[in-house]
This record gives sequence, C-alpha cells and structure tokens, in this order.
Amino acid sequence: MPSIRLTGHRGARGEAPENTLSGFAYAKRLGLTAVEFDVHLSRDGELVVIHDATVDRTTNGSGPVADFTAAELAALDARASVPDWPEPCGVPTLAQVLDIVGGLETLLVEIKRDEPARLERVVPAVLRLLGERGLTDRVIVTSFEPVALELVQHHAPGQTRGYIGAWDGPDFLETALRLGCRSAHVSSRGGSAEMVAACHTAGLGVFGWPCNDEETLHRLLAWGVDGFTTDQPTALRTALDGIAADM
Repeated sequence: MPSIRLTGHRGARGEAPENTLSGFAYAKRLGLTAVEFDVHLSRDGELVVIHDATVDRTTNGSGPVADFTAAELAALDARASVPDWPEPCGVPTLAQVLDIVGGLETLLVEIKRDEPARLERVVPAVLRLLGERGLTDRVIVTSFEPVALELVQHHAPGQTRGYIGAWDGPDFLETALRLGCRSAHVSSRGGSAEMVAACHTAGLGVFGWPCNDEETLHRLLAWGVDGFTTDQPTALRTALDGIAADM
C-alpha cells in the first residue's frame, strides 16, 4: 500500500477539544505529522482558530465570532466537544496555534466562508503570518469559498492551495484548476473513484474527508486517495496499520 497521509481534523476533534491549544498539543503527542484547522477574524481584527461562524456549538458562549474580541474568545471555555476534558480551553489565535504545530510536516489552514470585504482582510493577514513564521512551504491554504482562494492566488501565487467541496460534479475540478489549486479535498460522501482519477490526471493530490470509520477508510483507499482527514486519528491509524499488515 502506498504511503497515505493521515491528517488530524481540527487537531484530533473526536478525542480532544477541537481547534484548541490543548487539542493540538494532544495531536502532537499522538505523533501526527499533519493537522487541519480553521481561521476566522475576531471583532478586533485578530486571526482566531475556530470552525463555526458562531461560538455556540463549541464554547460556553453565544453569538457570532465576529462580535468577540480575541481576548473575549480566549476567555470562553471551548471544550464543549469533549466536556470531560480536564482543563478549560479558550479559543486561540492563529499565532498561538502555530507556536504549537508549526514544526509539523504539513498544515492545512482553512479560510472559512465570510463576507468578501472581511476575506480581503483575512487572507493577506494569514499569508503574512505564515511567511513571517517560515511556514509557507509546509502549508496548504484551503477553503470551500472560491473567493478566498482567488485572494490567495492574487496575493501569493506560489502558496499551495486546496479546494474543499463535495466534488460530485465536473464544476469542482474546473474551479480548482482555474484557481491554480494543487489539491482536491473531496467529500467521502460526494466523491467517487472516477472523480479521484480525473483529479490525478489533472495533476492534483486528492484528500478525502471526513474519514472516521473503517468502512469509509476502505472506500477512500479504493478510490485511490493520497490521504484523508479524520476526527479519530488513533483508531484510523490502527486501521491503516492493520490494512498494511494484511497486504
């Protein structure tokens, strides 16, 4: 079996509080070499790492992320996904996350959907910070939002980009190629072996998401993906090891 890249989704979302410093430290302790996380803009213009446009699901707060300052977000308790986690976890800044995971081989930095005017602030700020940290070559900037990837293409043509989506029709590949993407982040529910093959023919790497059980893992491997993103890295790494041992 060729080498398959396993990426921890929002750190290790199913095992530790997602998109938190404690969660990323946990992912590192597992020995993961790649993690994915999400970037929004706070009210005071700071880059913060949280998935949703609101804080309701993952924290003890309520309301849009854009209504909170970075300090207010840090003061929230963001362990709602793993409520028995032993210590409180605030919403971190991107800089704080990079302090922890910057040494990993690969970082998937997802720019979340937002208003175009706000994306015009987010994208250059993300690129600037990655450049200052010397991480440009180890980062794939990803998004569901073509406008965000267009901005990356404009501000940093050499920055590796990846297009996330269902990938259940030809428009996705056409858009990815127009945006100069080098990777396709394909839904395990919407994609297909034919789509993966078309992406490979076009020169794109292909990464499936989400992959949280062995049935999905076998499907993605049959499609021929180059890697996958998982909330359950411990179990999926064990499953991969078992498949490799049987070959």
